[in-house]
Amino acid sequence: HLQTVGLCWYDGEHREGNMIRVRPFHSSDFGLLLELANQAVPFAPEGNEEWLKYRKSFDETRFFRYHCIAEENGEATGYGCLEQQSDDPGWLRIFLVCHPEKLGGAVGTKLFDHLLEKAKMTPATNLWAREYQRDRAAEKFFKEHGFEEVNRFELRDELPMVVYALKIV
Repeated sequence: HLQTVGLCWYDGEHREGNMIRVRPFHSSDFGLLLELANQAVPFAPEGNEEWLKYRKSFDETRFFRYHCIAEENGEATGYGCLEQQSDDPGWLRIFLVCHPEKLGGAVGTKLFDHLLEKAKMTPATNLWAREYQRDRAAEKFFKEHGFEEVNRFELRDELPMVVYALKIV
């Protein structure tokens, strides 16, 4: 497992006069996540609450997780995460959570580039994401960044989902 505690991965750039910086996640940041999730996926508030519950209960003693916050001019505007969700360290799930306009812009790109760099420092060979089929911003983003659609499915009482995957080695 990579040890990320205490590392400062601050990097920023100017885009249209805005400073975007990616910083390490702190436990106090959990309070920001539901608002960011509701901006990203406003059509699934119950799913967003469940998603947050799983992020809070993730067992970091068993599986690798790295997460971070994107800030634009000092305000949290995005969340990024890599999680190992099985015994196979070759696959990491990627989360990019921000308003659709931010996802398709500098914030989403900055978060993705940061997470991809981190993923390449692990044993992972693949990234995957599971999104709602109706989330067109996520579909566009992942396809523009080389991900391929690998599965579509529906779970009982949930909105239809799609899975994207990217080989990183």
